Amino acid sequence: MSFLFVSNASWADDNNYGSGEYLVRQGAGARASGMGGAFVAVADDATAGYWNPAGLSQMELNIYQACLQYAFLPNDMSASFLSYAFLWPEVGQFSIAWANYTVGNIEARDEDQNILGQLSSSENTVLVSYGRKAYGWVKGLSLGATLKLLHQSAGGFTAIGPGLDVGLLWQPILYRDDTVGVNVQNLFQALHWDQGGSTDPALVNCKVGIALKFLRSMDELYFNHLIQTVDLDISEYARLNYRLGTEYWYTRRLGIRAGYNGQGREITVGASYRPENYELDYAFHYDLTEVG
Repeated sequence: MSFLFVSNASWADDNNYGSGEYLVRQGAGARASGMGGAFVAVADDATAGYWNPAGLSQMELNIYQACLQYAFLPNDMSASFLSYAFLWPEVGQFSIAWANYTVGNIEARDEDQNILGQLSSSENTVLVSYGRKAYGWVKGLSLGATLKLLHQSAGGFTAIGPGLDVGLLWQPILYRDDTVGVNVQNLFQALHWDQGGSTDPALVNCKVGIALKFLRSMDELYFNHLIQTVDLDISEYARLNYRLGTEYWYTRRLGIRAGYNGQGREITVGASYRPENYELDYAFHYDLTEVG
């Protein structure tokens, strides 16, 4: 279960990703959020369908895994993410997820700027993902894809539309755990509104990252105590964003992390407690634009 707290969610930068924008900005899971969203080359849990569907291939030791996240946002906003990932022997790893983003108490105005009342907006996305190893093609390579169905309602209007993400994960040196990840998001993605016939397309966004993994456990298979990550987000029209993250597990049960999101000028911190069969994750975002 994940809990995310954000000090400011105004997203005042000038980048607009179009339909499903909240998915690109908010992300999924408090663990990844605590690392500043630099997670495309890690993506080893039930949120992989969002960050990099190829990362589902890393769940070989887990028959199933689930994630429940609720984000506490300011300004009458909230975000939720629910996912379930499972292994299908000899076929690959699958996940299905639901993401929700809600904004309340929006002032409705006419063309003369007269207040008409209060509105709310709700965006929902269903993500169905698949990932598996492709060592027959390239050693250390995994591939994956996520199909998305988006739905938005605002002020009595509704819209629906599809989307597609494709990802890869590559372990260049098989005796090391370092990985490179790529996730191309929002292919063919657009919302089609039921009134007026208008279409709200999304910008294609490419996440590229590297994860350097250290202090491999001698008694826990595929477990590293320290992970350092760097991600680049590259969207259409040459818009760039960088993310930095680090994660350290003091023991197999207790972990801490920190990160930085260059676009929003956010510092993030987080912590985890992992007993035998579940994990509690917490993350906090602090907007540096509030300083001064």
